[in-house]
Amino acid sequence: MGHWQDVMNQMKDDAFQREAIPFVNTLNLPPVKEWEPGYVLMEWVVDPKLFHPREAVFGGFIAALADRALGAVTISTLNDGEAFTTADLNVSFFRPVSSGILRIEARVIHRGRSLVQAEAEFYREDGKLSNKASAAQAIIPHKT
Repeated sequence: MGHWQDVMNQMKDDAFQREAIPFVNTLNLPPVKEWEPGYVLMEWVVDPKLFHPREAVFGGFIAALADRALGAVTISTLNDGEAFTTADLNVSFFRPVSSGILRIEARVIHRGRSLVQAEAEFYREDGKLSNKASAAQAIIPHKT
């Protein structure tokens, strides 16, 4: 198993990722629930502390969840000697999120030598699509 596959397995351990990745703890981002190369599933329990005045989750936090899921799915496709940085992130908002568990499924759409294109869909507990996000991730050299 390669370095990045080990990282993906560690991302399933909530306590480990909160200690190892400071922004995950600060933002209370969820762990990876399931993964395989090119696919990640995360679930986030909706937290009213992150609501805007109209009693739904603040869009900036949805963007943080998107960046986390899209980054994780990109990691799931990296080879040793590679890393990535987000080059572009887009988030669309269709329905408010105000309760329950938000299911986030991210997939790699295209994996080239220097760029990964990934998409994520967010489903409310009622099964309705609330958000969709996409990212272009630039692959960069990395010593492991």
